Amino acid sequence: MEICLDQVSKQYGSSRGIDNITLSLPQGGLTAIVGPSGCGKTTLLRALAGFHDIDSGTMRFGDRDVTRAPSRDRGATMVFQNYALWPHMSVFDNVAYGLKLRKMSRTMIEQKVHDVLTRVEIPTHDIKTRKPQQYSGGQQQRIALARALVLEPNLLLMDEPLSNLDAKVRSRLRVEIRAIQQSFGITALYVTHDQEEALSMADFVVIMKDGRIEQAGKPQEVYYKPQTLFAAQFMGESHTLNVLRDGKPMQLVLRSENIRLQPDQIAAQLFSEYPAVAYKDGWYSFHAEIGAPLFIGSTYRYMAAVQGQTFFVDAEELYPPGTYLAAVPAERAYWFEAVFSQTSKDNT
Repeated sequence: MEICLDQVSKQYGSSRGIDNITLSLPQGGLTAIVGPSGCGKTTLLRALAGFHDIDSGTMRFGDRDVTRAPSRDRGATMVFQNYALWPHMSVFDNVAYGLKLRKMSRTMIEQKVHDVLTRVEIPTHDIKTRKPQQYSGGQQQRIALARALVLEPNLLLMDEPLSNLDAKVRSRLRVEIRAIQQSFGITALYVTHDQEEALSMADFVVIMKDGRIEQAGKPQEVYYKPQTLFAAQFMGESHTLNVLRDGKPMQLVLRSENIRLQPDQIAAQLFSEYPAVAYKDGWYSFHAEIGAPLFIGSTYRYMAAVQGQTFFVDAEELYPPGTYLAAVPAERAYWFEAVFSQTSKDNT
C-alpha cells in the first residue's frame, strides 16, 4: 500500500527531529533515506513504526489514518542494525514469535516459517535446534528479515541493516534484500548512511538535512541533477570550489570521477586566456596543480589544488606531478551562486 506523510514534525525539547515532512512512499517500492548523522532519518523511521509520537501532521497507510495508532496496529515491521535476534531461542522460534502472538495454528506457523526462510535462502532442516549465533552475520540478517516478512507487513522498515557487515557481504546482501523485497511486493523504507547502498537498491531516494527533506527523486535524478548546494555536495566524491565565472563569484561542485586532466602545454593550445574557469565546447576548465598519485585499485587518485583549494581527481592514467588543465563536462558541473572573500577560499 502507499504510505503518505503530510507535514509531519517531531521536536526533542529545543532540538528539531523532523520538520514539516511531506512524503509519499511508492506502493511496492523501496525508498531509501540518506543524510548526515542527526539529520532526522532514524527519527522519521521510528515515527512511522509508531515508536515515537509526532507533534503535528498526519500519517496514512493506504486510506487508514495511523497518526495516533499504536505500533502493534500499524502493520509495520522493523529490521534493525544489530539483528535483534533472541540468542536463547532457535531460529524457528525467532521467526515464529510474531505468528505465535497472533495465535495462529501450529500447522500454519510451521508452513509460513519454512516458506519465508526458504525464500531468504536459509536451510530449514535444523532451524529448530540451531541458534542465531551459529550463523554468519549475513545469514543472521536474512533471518531477521525473514522474521519481519513472515508477518506480511504493510510497511517494512530497515534501519541501517547492513552496517555491521564487511564490504563483500554488504554488496551481496544489497542484491538479495532488493530481490526479496520485490518478490514480496512490500512497500519498504530503508535508512542508510551508505550512498552506494541507497542508489543501487532504491526506487526512490530522499536526502535529508536538519530534519527536512533536501531533495527527493529517482536515484539517477538526485545524483546527476542536484537541486541544492547541499544535495550536490552530499552525493558522490564531491568537492566545492569558490571560483569566478563571467566575473561573478560562484561555487562549483564537481566530482572526482568527472574531472579530466590535460598537461599544461596542451592546454595552452586550447585557451589563449585563462579566466578562473573557462568554457569551451561543452567543458569547463581551470588550471590545477597535481601531486603524486595514490593507487587505489581500479584508478589513481590525485590531490589537486587551485588557488589554495584542494580536491581529488580519479583517473586511470598515470600522470607526473605538475600543472594541468582540469576539465569537467558542463552537464556534470553544478553551479551555485555564492559570495566569498579572498581570504576564505577553502573548499567545503
